[in-house]
Amino acid sequence: MTVDLARPSAIAEDSGHGGVQLQVTAGPSRFVADLGFSLGGLDLGPNPHDLVAAGLAACTAQTLRLYAKRKGLALGVVRVEVTWRRDPTRKPADIFDRVLSFDGDLDEAQRQRLFEIAEACPVHKMLTAGVIVETRLL
Repeated sequence: MTVDLARPSAIAEDSGHGGVQLQVTAGPSRFVADLGFSLGGLDLGPNPHDLVAAGLAACTAQTLRLYAKRKGLALGVVRVEVTWRRDPTRKPADIFDRVLSFDGDLDEAQRQRLFEIAEACPVHKMLTAGVIVETRLL
């Protein structure tokens, strides 16, 4: 997949309110990102870790839906819950707990295969492989 560098995947700009609230543009959508009260924010939107968790949840659900459609599986409603946490005793310390649920008529072999497909989600693979962040100053 090639990326059009003329159009950023996401932009975060100061909201102008003097806090840590940001106006985020991601694809065609705009929304507020913030930090919780305990971190000095107003809790007006998702925090950065929530946004990464949302990307993992969305990619997983879409990957499962596309696979099920291609294979003709009765997936039904798919739900992917992702929770981020830190455990300083582990390396790496950041952990995403992911829970998959489907309400379709699936046997155990199909459910197991869907579990394996979730592991092949592109965002999952990116997070587990590590990424390179190249930063430049304008």
